[in-house]
Amino acid sequence: MNILINPIEIEDTICSLIKSYENISFATAWASGNSKAFQLLLKNTKKINKIIVGIHFYQTNPNFIKEFLNSEKVKFITNPTGIFHPKIYLFSNNDNNWECLIGSANFTKSAFEKNSEVMIHFSSDDTNSKEVYEKITTEINEFHRQAVMFTSEDLYAYQIIWDKKAKKILDLQDKFGKKEDGKPIYKSKIITLNWDNYLNLVKNDKIHSYNMRLELLAKAKNYFKNTKFKDISIDNRLKIAGITRWDNALDWHCFGKMTHSVYFANGIKIEERINSLSDALEYIPTKGTILKEDYIQFLDSFVDKNRGWGYGVSTVSRILAMKRPDVFFCLTTGNGELLYKNFGIQNKINTHDYERYWDEIIQRIHKAEWFNSPKPKNKEDKKLWENRVAMLDAVFYDGGL
Repeated sequence: MNILINPIEIEDTICSLIKSYENISFATAWASGNSKAFQLLLKNTKKINKIIVGIHFYQTNPNFIKEFLNSEKVKFITNPTGIFHPKIYLFSNNDNNWECLIGSANFTKSAFEKNSEVMIHFSSDDTNSKEVYEKITTEINEFHRQAVMFTSEDLYAYQIIWDKKAKKILDLQDKFGKKEDGKPIYKSKIITLNWDNYLNLVKNDKIHSYNMRLELLAKAKNYFKNTKFKDISIDNRLKIAGITRWDNALDWHCFGKMTHSVYFANGIKIEERINSLSDALEYIPTKGTILKEDYIQFLDSFVDKNRGWGYGVSTVSRILAMKRPDVFFCLTTGNGELLYKNFGIQNKINTHDYERYWDEIIQRIHKAEWFNSPKPKNKEDKKLWENRVAMLDAVFYDGGL
């Protein structure tokens, strides 16, 4: 008997046993189709005796199911009483020659690569092996009897729901984007603030810019009102873009000074470039919910038309924050350091990491308690609520958190 505590060791053991024995049976709560063990299993399907997989919470990946449609040997528990949660892996030649793993690891890539898992590895050489083998095979047979085959129609319906659930599962896991980077949400001071605390924090910024910032955002919003970006006057486009600085008492370099980007500054004045940015901004409505799909459409329309580069995350996020300050945050060198520290992001977002900007910055902000608070009834507080994401710059630029 042995105890396995390393995920790689667990997968290596399972792979070794797949190769060594003639019969494979296992019951697992969930399975995925992208692990080394899965690829080896596909090469040894003739060895499969009985495999039973649960689909509770839609955590079994459709790619696994797809490989075993209409299979009598690989079945799925679709409607259990409670949660189907076993993790039993039995490999045998006969009832006197077998090995088994029982523990916490599902048949998933996460379990085999990064999760904290514990499995007990025992065999027909251990004490009471006959009795144990009978109990294990009886249980697997009963699971198999309760399970059902998946048809292509079942998979199609399952895939639709899985696509919707997958994002929610990632949200619960505090997973933002493809990189394993960042703190869990509960450790971020800014994300866990309630509305009243956020309001006080933004109002009391050290450089006393609260009222000016709100006035600036109100002007920018008015410039966009019922007007395409290309139809806004050049003077006002330069203000929105953070190129022009002073307009009477308003400092338009708040929310990011963009004069360092010559390509951007010139592009605001060039008809061809301004048309592509203006057309792309039409995918970002002035009201209502904005999804990642809207943002991606904006990128597809704008970035690809600008030789695959666009202007960069700082400049693009500046324009977006001016149009929709309730959704977007202007990420700059001035506010980035404190934001990365607060979110626990080690790998800074590079100039053209447009998707990381949404996944790792905007999605985190949109999980904040203050972001999801109802609109205040107080007129003054309502102004902040309508500009609440862009105004986060007052916190991170100020260094007040």
